[in-house]
Amino acid sequence: MASHALIYLIAFALPGVIGLFSFSIYTRVLTPEEYAVYTVGASVSFLIGNVCYGWLRFALSRYQSEAPDTNFLPFVMRCFAGVTVILLPVAAIITVSVFHLSAVIVGAILFMTVAQALFDITQETRRARHQSGAFARSSVSRSLISFSLAVFGASVFHAGSALLYGIGSGFMLFALLYLWQQRHLLRRDSVGLETVRRFTIYGLPLALSGLVFSGNSTVSRLIVSSMVGAAAAGHFGAALDVTNQICGIIAASIASILGPTAIKAYKTDGKVEARRKLADGAELFLGAMVPTTIGLVLVSDSFSDVIVGNAFEGPVREMLPVLAVSRGLNVFAQFYLHLGFQIVEQPVRQVVCGATTLIVNALASVILIAMFGLMGAVYALLIGDIVGVLVSIILLRPVFPMPIPLRLIVRVCFCALVMAAACLAVEHVLRFDPRLSLLGTTLVGGLVYCLCAYWLDIARLRTQLWGAGLRKLGFSRS
Repeated sequence: MASHALIYLIAFALPGVIGLFSFSIYTRVLTPEEYAVYTVGASVSFLIGNVCYGWLRFALSRYQSEAPDTNFLPFVMRCFAGVTVILLPVAAIITVSVFHLSAVIVGAILFMTVAQALFDITQETRRARHQSGAFARSSVSRSLISFSLAVFGASVFHAGSALLYGIGSGFMLFALLYLWQQRHLLRRDSVGLETVRRFTIYGLPLALSGLVFSGNSTVSRLIVSSMVGAAAAGHFGAALDVTNQICGIIAASIASILGPTAIKAYKTDGKVEARRKLADGAELFLGAMVPTTIGLVLVSDSFSDVIVGNAFEGPVREMLPVLAVSRGLNVFAQFYLHLGFQIVEQPVRQVVCGATTLIVNALASVILIAMFGLMGAVYALLIGDIVGVLVSIILLRPVFPMPIPLRLIVRVCFCALVMAAACLAVEHVLRFDPRLSLLGTTLVGGLVYCLCAYWLDIARLRTQLWGAGLRKLGFSRS
């Protein structure tokens, strides 16, 4: 599992590095108001995509993992085409009437929605079939193309809509390239009627799930925009984007192998084996996410000084520590805990978790923004994510309680505390130079944590490294 997760980490980390570089450029060439157009537009696009296409992606992941030799592509593409024909006019009317956006911005949002959905479907097929190498190559190449087109558009037009068109073009190009390479599969439909029935029954409730989970972030941005203003929405969106991206890289890379592996184990070997796979995955997941979250909190000052543009620097610095914890809890719920709902085909419970988080976040945002201004939206997200984790654990207990090994959490927290102590010492010594402080803190903190994790054998790191070394020397484990 760890080796596949490493490949997926590369697949998500390299685009993430590109994303951080592009984030630094975007916050320098766009005003906060135009960045708000981009971040709210991308969030609305993600919301529409999850509602209209997310059920296809989730169902494909579920059933392709169970039957990797079954060709779902023709059936999925017919569903995609049908949804798109209905989606475009309806979404255009709703977006214009509700959000009062120009035709250029609406076109950019819908183009990015369709392009990203099509690309995600092709990547989900690769992931479910454990084609990690092809997944990584496509992910990295797509990011490079999207980055180049988006930066060009932003530099020339200085408009948030140009970013949406550029990013969407990269998604569409690589989605069409995959379909062209796999065109022979489009003519061979091997999906039976019973599979179609299960696919649809499982997938359609997830359209509502897409609404509540994507709506959480979108609602936060829209409430900030309406209560505090467009510039504040740009600041809030920038801080939220970068924390989502960093935490999402780690979580998605592990979930990309953990999800299909656990689903297949449950289908073929039963609940006990699935829980064993999930326990291994939990160790890997928490062993990576805890230091990432704490690291973001520790480097928030130097990160804002070095990476973020001047117009965004102060607000992002203030929001980053709280948002790091919030996003860490969010990805723990979505990428780990909610796997339990997917394994036992209980999407309605997953929808309830998302709806609870959304309602708590929306109510808390209205109350706390009135009290604390922009930081109120950050506190509301944190409260919503805490509630989301607790509700997920409660609703999972009667159907499929997910393993949360307490001894592991203690060991991971110990390593993270040692890392934090080392980071604070380095940060104090290099506090006069933000660039050196960010670089030194990141490198020393990462090294100290890895050494501590190796010593305590977290995620069987020491065991696997020793095993690999012995195999290279020609020894086998008896």
